Amino acid sequence: MSPEWERREEAPDRSAWATVRTPALASIAEHNPAAVRWRDLVIDPDLAGLVPGRARPSSIVIADGGGEWRLPLDGVLPGRLAWHPRRPLVAGLAVRGRRAHVWTADRRARTVTVHAHLRAAVSFTAYGHPPVAWCGDDRLAFLVPGPHRDAVTGPPDGRPVVFEAAGPGVVSFEPPPEELERLAGARLAVADLRSDADAGRPLTPPMLVRSLLPAPAGNAVLVTHGRWAAEDEGLRWTDALVDLDAPGTPRPLPAGSEYARLLAPPPSSPDATAEPTATTGTGTGGGAGVSIPTVSIPAVSIPAVSIPAVSVPMGAGSAALTLPPAEAGRLLLLWIRAFPPGADAPCEAPIDLDRADHPVATLDLPLNWPADATLGMLHAQIIGAVEAARKHWDGPVAVGGHSFGATLALYALANIPGLVSAVVHSGCYNRTLTPMGFHYEKRPYWTDPTIYHAFSALHFADRLGGPVLLVHGAEDGNPATPPEQSVELYRAIVAAGGRARLVLLPYEGHEYRYRETHRAVADEHRAWMARW
Repeated sequence: MSPEWERREEAPDRSAWATVRTPALASIAEHNPAAVRWRDLVIDPDLAGLVPGRARPSSIVIADGGGEWRLPLDGVLPGRLAWHPRRPLVAGLAVRGRRAHVWTADRRARTVTVHAHLRAAVSFTAYGHPPVAWCGDDRLAFLVPGPHRDAVTGPPDGRPVVFEAAGPGVVSFEPPPEELERLAGARLAVADLRSDADAGRPLTPPMLVRSLLPAPAGNAVLVTHGRWAAEDEGLRWTDALVDLDAPGTPRPLPAGSEYARLLAPPPSSPDATAEPTATTGTGTGGGAGVSIPTVSIPAVSIPAVSIPAVSVPMGAGSAALTLPPAEAGRLLLLWIRAFPPGADAPCEAPIDLDRADHPVATLDLPLNWPADATLGMLHAQIIGAVEAARKHWDGPVAVGGHSFGATLALYALANIPGLVSAVVHSGCYNRTLTPMGFHYEKRPYWTDPTIYHAFSALHFADRLGGPVLLVHGAEDGNPATPPEQSVELYRAIVAAGGRARLVLLPYEGHEYRYRETHRAVADEHRAWMARW
């Protein structure tokens, strides 16, 4: 059974509260095949907004002085609930036929209504504040798709797509900001819930909306919306007021406004602290991207187990090795992660490696990779750390890693005799296809091609000392790690006389979000490790 997280939300007057249980991972059943990527963002065109970063709630139980009531509603989109400030009403969005619609519930009468005539947009509201806002007793403000959403396009005109540039510089084939507004832009609308004919009156032009809240006084809504400032700045957010009875452009908040405190994440919701800050950054391939953090919900059912790390030498400095309990003779998977000295530790593995029921150790490498790094100094660090880690395990060792960790695992397999196998996820295996730099290497390919070749597994596929399990998201949008990287390495290993197994994960990107995927990958790990 998939683990679940739990959170509690309170009504503004604290007369009622809701217990929301959510699976730790979303299901593939929630995936919309029509989802598209805009740079690093995944956008659902039917929701007119970002794909939610969490699974849909499995249950919502509302409690007050009259007892508990489980909301009889499925398909509720993740996010905070919108509580009416005076009446026993609550609202949110639910998916029907892949589209979002407004729902409202009366917790006293214990009735719930999905307003099929109120099609809603999500935009950027999957993080933080509720996607709807009560404005008066029977009026609800929500987002509606922009007017271009269902427009009929004409036949293709057959004109070629042409690009021209003069270097030196990095060429990036990324969609323009206007495309993001077309995909995730939404208009603020208000509807009177007493009328089934009122489908919502749009009040604003299309915007990228992160939150909407009722203003404490007057018929207005507080809106946080974004615009693309520049390639080196990314999305910038602005707080504004929208008058419900005067359609038009949102107006900035007055200086020193008391509204600022309302726009802060509600303190009662631990999962609302991760907001979409949307800044540009450097991805694996060196291209600009947009980073939307994954919402984190504290676990209530899985206690964290802390295992002390062992310091192992790595040629220059030391690496941290986290070992499982000793099991003499069993095959260990040594999972390699790398990060610059002094930086935060890298993210966790894309799946729960312990679910595969074989011993797993984590080797964190604070790689010293200066601007004038030589292959010799890098080799000494990587190989030194892996060889030192092997001495702490009484049995055979396989190596593994995700993204750049996959590169390091294969490098170790090719250079350390006796390693049994490799398990690698979503890596870049031909660095000559990212010639303007990768990770800590800032020199272009032509300055020091030996570094690029040395960390391209495709170039040493004939020297891998054991079989390789390659796992890759079939929709990996990272510019340096498209699934073709694993496909070509798979072909190269087999062509060179080695053994490889290629696992392509449907609907998955660079990270793996679906619980069915996690189960399938854990099964692949288990079976692979049992073979060797």
